[in-house]
Amino acid sequence: MNYSKSFLSKLPVAASLILLPLPLSAELVGYWKLDDNFDDSSGKGNNGVFFGGTTYDSDTPAVLGAGKSVAFDGLAGTYGAINPDTGGMAITALPTYSVSMWVKGDGTLNSDDRVFSEGMASNNNPLFNVGTHNTSANGSVDLYIRNGGGAETFGHTYSTGTAFDNTWHHIAWVDNEGILDLYIDGLLDGQYDYTNVPGFAPETTTIGGILRDIDCCNFLGSIDEVAMWDSGLTAAEITNLAAGSPATDVGLPPEDSDGDGLPTAWETANGLDPNDDGTTDPNNGADGDPDSDGSTNAEELANNTDPQDSDSDDDGLNDGAEVAAGSDPNKSDTDGDGLNDGAEVAGGTNPLKADSDGDGIGDNDELIAGTSPTDIESPAIGDLLCAYWPLDSTDGTTTADAGPNGYHMNLMSMDAANFITDEGRAVASFNGSDNLLARIHAAEDDLPISRHPAYTISMWVKITGTGQNDLRMFSESSSFNAGPLLNLGTRNNGSDDSFDVYLRDAGSPNHQFSTGLPLDGTWKHIAYTHNDANQQIQLYIDGVLDRDTWIFKDIVSPDVDTTSIGAILRADPSHWVMGMIDEVSLWKGVMSPAKIADLAAGTTPDEIAGTAAFEITSITRDSDGNTTFTWNSRAGATYGVWASLDLEEPWSELTDSYESQGEQTSFTLPAGTPFLDPATEPRIFFRVTK
Repeated sequence: MNYSKSFLSKLPVAASLILLPLPLSAELVGYWKLDDNFDDSSGKGNNGVFFGGTTYDSDTPAVLGAGKSVAFDGLAGTYGAINPDTGGMAITALPTYSVSMWVKGDGTLNSDDRVFSEGMASNNNPLFNVGTHNTSANGSVDLYIRNGGGAETFGHTYSTGTAFDNTWHHIAWVDNEGILDLYIDGLLDGQYDYTNVPGFAPETTTIGGILRDIDCCNFLGSIDEVAMWDSGLTAAEITNLAAGSPATDVGLPPEDSDGDGLPTAWETANGLDPNDDGTTDPNNGADGDPDSDGSTNAEELANNTDPQDSDSDDDGLNDGAEVAAGSDPNKSDTDGDGLNDGAEVAGGTNPLKADSDGDGIGDNDELIAGTSPTDIESPAIGDLLCAYWPLDSTDGTTTADAGPNGYHMNLMSMDAANFITDEGRAVASFNGSDNLLARIHAAEDDLPISRHPAYTISMWVKITGTGQNDLRMFSESSSFNAGPLLNLGTRNNGSDDSFDVYLRDAGSPNHQFSTGLPLDGTWKHIAYTHNDANQQIQLYIDGVLDRDTWIFKDIVSPDVDTTSIGAILRADPSHWVMGMIDEVSLWKGVMSPAKIADLAAGTTPDEIAGTAAFEITSITRDSDGNTTFTWNSRAGATYGVWASLDLEEPWSELTDSYESQGEQTSFTLPAGTPFLDPATEPRIFFRVTK
């Protein structure tokens, strides 16, 4: 029988899947216990075949009791295919369906392993995949969906929770017309909308890898109890599956011998008496707490923790305290920053954020480096400036980088006439047809900025967005690969004055827009920050946070080698914007809101970084004869201060370890200083060294 997903244009396919056309409730259409074979226990005859290095193993989830699972060796050629000769299951072509399985693997060992896949043997592009993080960054679940053309994708998108930490976890998802609810250990982890991805006609269904013309992405780990339904399961049904109920019991409450709300199988697996509801021994009931961790048995069941172990994940926080704090009682390091949750609470960092202060450097990395993980101004911002283009003038072929590296921008279809004065400021003007500034970087350069795990892009713009469709004021791209892009520009349809963020690295999420309308033809300051550690993007307009709820996308392609202003430069330039741009700066870290506000207030990037021309800016003498002099300094620096009456050597050393006070540092020479008394000497010279 054929099915189609009309809203998603998902197409029917011949397969062995036997379904009712209009089921009244979720019908089990495939159930593979994997105890000692790959046969379908649903009665539908959707049997599977294993290939390569798979073995049956007695290691199973504790709540399932005795049995077996299948271990995959992670090598090419190892996977399991369902209905391999008759078109797979085509479960993802249905309007609504559910999939459930148990998994055990380490997502940090191998990247991009797939535990479930549907695709086509005749076309490598279409894929519906669930597996480990594609960069092995952590143990999250990675969702990746790609249509038949290969151009539009969903993902890689990651769960909040962990399923691949080398312990057994239950994962399930319910897909309702392209709205996918992902559950981990019976709890809803997140909802994902992929309705903008056109469908395809899958021909292969596999576990433990992908099968196209050849197999790939082979899983290193174990899988157990795989099941599929022809419509959506309820949250309660998924919770029961995670508590150990077999797939054949979906729709039925799990066995509960004593009626205390705790499934019999769960009580037995966790050392509780399944025939005592707490009457004989209160520790056996739903309100019991045999491990005295402040979390009742009912809560331990809901959280999938061990009621006999006060600290299920051995991180120094008991289970009840973790639930109260919002951290994961099954994961010692909830945020994956290298510090366990107990250490974070003791040290004052946030166990839910890998980067507590939001500066783009993980908490543990800061502790190792000796900087503060709770202070966004540590390390000093002066070390973060990569490039600063004032865009004041040109030598005819370039416009200067006033930052520390001398990454001068090359002029393309521009000359001195494009550097003008507007409202009292020297700026670069772009005509919207062929003007741009660009630089192709060397491998050893500190740019492109998107190669860093955290960065900030700052600029002033005077651009009218309405009517300028999909034009770019800033871009990072590749000189030989048209795919990866980091683009900041006008709205892609030119319908208003919003700011458009377009991120592409082997796929979408594509265009996202500011809340405010900064491209209104007046001068606006724009700051864009990116933080891998917390997977967060922020946009500031005139120093005020506009939005921080962007779909996170990282540009990881090593092919990115070009930075451009005013357009995109790949093999050929395109997407030229019309308007004026000024004071572009790139920083390899997340700037604090205070520093972004300073930029928006007119402080220049070199003043922020302390790299402006180094000089003593003022000298004053008060009525008591004390002399104070001030210089433009760099945060975190140490200075030597010297004085002389006649400029002759040797100078008198006042101090060789005077610490910076920030952007400006002052030193006072008090009256009465021997040989250099400012109250009596008519003239004193000062020198400051770094």
